[in-house]
Amino acid sequence: MADSGLNFQRIFTKVQSTLPRCIEDVDALPITNIFSTKISETTKHCVEAAIRNYVTKKVIDGETTELATVTAITSVCIELVRHELSLPTLPVLVLTDSFDMLTIKQCEQLFSFVESNVGVWKEDTFFTPCKTMVLRMCNDLLRRLSRSQNTVFCGRILLFLARFFPFSERSGLNLVSEFNHENVTTFTNVETTDMEDDEDEEKGEENRLRLGYTLYTKFWSLQDFFRNPVQCFQKAPWKMFTVYCGDVLEAFRSFKLDNVQSSGSGGAHLTRTLSEPTHSNESSSLQPQVDQYFAKYLTNQKLLDLQFSDTNFRRYVLLQILILAQYLTSNIKFKQETLTEEQSAWVKKTEEVVYSLLEETPPDGPVFVTTVKHILKREEMWSEWKNEGCPEFKKPEGYEKRKVKQNGKVEEKEDGDTKSSKKLRQKRKVGDIIRDADSKNKFSMGNSEMTRLWNLNTNNLEACKMLDRDFVPALETYFTPAIEQLSPKSELKEQDRLVNDSNFGWRGLRLLACRSPHFFTHSASPIATLPEYLTTMIKKLAKDLPSQLTADIKVEEEDDKEEEKVIPVLEQNDGVKEEEEDMEEDGGDEERADIKAITEEEQKALAKNFDKLCKDKWKLLAKKLGFEDDEIEFIEKEKASKEGSVESQVAYMLKLWVENEGDEANKESLLYTLGGMKMAAIADGIFT
Repeated sequence: MADSGLNFQRIFTKVQSTLPRCIEDVDALPITNIFSTKISETTKHCVEAAIRNYVTKKVIDGETTELATVTAITSVCIELVRHELSLPTLPVLVLTDSFDMLTIKQCEQLFSFVESNVGVWKEDTFFTPCKTMVLRMCNDLLRRLSRSQNTVFCGRILLFLARFFPFSERSGLNLVSEFNHENVTTFTNVETTDMEDDEDEEKGEENRLRLGYTLYTKFWSLQDFFRNPVQCFQKAPWKMFTVYCGDVLEAFRSFKLDNVQSSGSGGAHLTRTLSEPTHSNESSSLQPQVDQYFAKYLTNQKLLDLQFSDTNFRRYVLLQILILAQYLTSNIKFKQETLTEEQSAWVKKTEEVVYSLLEETPPDGPVFVTTVKHILKREEMWSEWKNEGCPEFKKPEGYEKRKVKQNGKVEEKEDGDTKSSKKLRQKRKVGDIIRDADSKNKFSMGNSEMTRLWNLNTNNLEACKMLDRDFVPALETYFTPAIEQLSPKSELKEQDRLVNDSNFGWRGLRLLACRSPHFFTHSASPIATLPEYLTTMIKKLAKDLPSQLTADIKVEEEDDKEEEKVIPVLEQNDGVKEEEEDMEEDGGDEERADIKAITEEEQKALAKNFDKLCKDKWKLLAKKLGFEDDEIEFIEKEKASKEGSVESQVAYMLKLWVENEGDEANKESLLYTLGGMKMAAIADGIFT
């Protein structure tokens, strides 16, 4: 209950005497201190009457009104409502009284306060009791405004209402897709001839397109189709619309604009808006130019030439055509008629023409077209929403409020606050993650991408041995182009050969180390450069690859000549090199004199022992000796029909090995290979 000693007159007087201090500090505490207990609804009405009387009598004073005082009182009223010392409608009533007594310019400035506090009006405390009053306040403002003179202010009010009310508010939706038939465009029905009186003007305007009365009539007649698009589904109006629209677009296409013309004195730019006062020429010349907006253009026949030269005017008309075309072709629930295939094709073709004209219209035509397409795409989404019955928009489940116990207190949090939600979530322990992965026979690597790669196969070691992971090419495949370039028939210059390419040489060395026995052979003639070394190795490979044109490359003759040559490796250490060569000539020949290829008898003995001890492992030995899979298959098929096939196959393989490797196919090399394979028993008693 309120204090018993406070009646209406005392409350009224006390509140009004306290308001100046509240306005100065923008604080409702002085009024709050008047009441010591909870007040009744009657007392709240007393507070409301006192504040409204103070605003209308002492604050509002015509053009000298201090708008900051009005906004301060409104803020105080909001605090009073939150302290339950006033009715929720009080702030809106104060603003309504102010708007009714202020000029349009002052209303436009005060409305900024209303826009900035849209979140306050949408609170549960204010929305339900105030939504009708807010709508009435905005409608009263709109009735005072001129849509052509105060277009921007009207748009601000409508945008505020769109932000204030939810999307599903039925009062703001055109559910049945009705059109404003009252928006009628009137134009002259009699042709005027004043424009043709002066012959001098005709001579000076020979290069300008003359827009006759017929085009003038067709142009402004299109506004009736834009006002009521439904008539386009009738046969006679549709034919009229297509003819008029085609003639207007053709006129636009013939009447080209440039950027200078559109930004000159044709009316596209002005130095001030209609609501701004006129300044001197010097001050206005320093102001940045702004685009002038016209909600409705004049329809006098004499102005059509100037209007066709205006960039904004042309864009408005072309955009109207695009909007109408979208309505005719879109799927709208309350649209009963549809276009035929021929009519739809005409609409599509017309849209392409309109977009091309918009791109040609300066300034920034392509950017404007991109923006228009984006806006029309959004309109399609809104049409689909209306077709579905305008369902209410709801926040995703992740944004629903939930209670979280934190620091011993129960607080309401929103999952939309990502920072707070991340802090509140408990991070899983690494041990739990690994344990869960092990139970599913999976690997957990601590990184999502690494975890995905490690779990592609159940056995990663076997996956590494898969044949499709062997990317090393065959010797013949890789070196065939280089061998062909060494042929005397090749017309390629020496510096353009592959052996001079560092990338080719680096890959070639790695491939030779993996696949060719020539890579590790000892040579008494050191090679100075990589191209020379590759040339030597390629010539040796040419003998082993029967598919190449070895006849054109005289390998043996060039090898003999190369043996006679001594190419210096380093010019700085010639003396050291000569000493090393002398040592090799003295001792090297004696050491290598006993190294010879295995004989045929030794080959047969080895094949016989192989047949007795380990028949199924001869293919492994063949791979170790450098044979490819296709060569092993050839040996197996070649000797499979004979008796003792394993013995004959091994003997044939050893024979080919000796033919390919020469002296390198010796007993030391074979014993080393058999020892690594733990099959040294095969050679027991053969080489002793």
